[in-house]
Amino acid sequence: MRSPEALRRVVEVNLARGADTVKTRVNERAGLPEQDPLAQVYDHEQLSAIVAAARRGGKGVLCHSYSEKGCHDAVTAGIRSLEHGAFVGERTLHEMRRRGTYFTPTLTAIAGLAESADPVLAERGRAYLPVLKRAVLAAHELGVPLAAGTVSSGGTVDPIGREVELMRSAGLSALDAIRTATTGAAKLLGLGSTAGRLARGFAGDVLVVDGDPPADVSVLARPVHVVRSGLPV
Repeated sequence: MRSPEALRRVVEVNLARGADTVKTRVNERAGLPEQDPLAQVYDHEQLSAIVAAARRGGKGVLCHSYSEKGCHDAVTAGIRSLEHGAFVGERTLHEMRRRGTYFTPTLTAIAGLAESADPVLAERGRAYLPVLKRAVLAAHELGVPLAAGTVSSGGTVDPIGREVELMRSAGLSALDAIRTATTGAAKLLGLGSTAGRLARGFAGDVLVVDGDPPADVSVLARPVHVVRSGLPV
């Protein structure tokens, strides 16, 4: 199931079943101790086939990635967002800026590895997190669009407020860190004209917190109320 033809068919089937976005990978997983996150799974030709099939269906591709070669292959294949991307290099970041490719680093997921009871995962998390933070700051300074995102595991999803905290700790200003979870995330998902801002004609989604986020972004992890489409939930 790894030939370009087979991968195109997998994408076509999932789009026909109603998928809004295609998620693929170029490297193995970091969250499994028996896998090597720097080992490459798909090459440039395979990734290009996935992207082409998604584009024919009017959809973008998000790509799980870690190694610099994997990141570069994914970006030049035309993905919409680089996910994780711990070891993304300067040449790839410049390519991302040129193409408008988003960087969704999922800092929360990598920080979570460092807290794992598994010694392999814990060491992996401790090693990867500072590298990823430097990549996030480099991307931001170059003008690569950033989006705050997390991962789900066992039916739970990491809180996005923690991701904003980690964006801030990577060196972004508080306001820029908040933007990665609002306007940045909305634009990545194609919702930039209806979500991510408090303005007339937008969805009316609000997180109510007890504090001043630009002064202390940690309050975003402790919401008092959530308003969706103008209604409290």
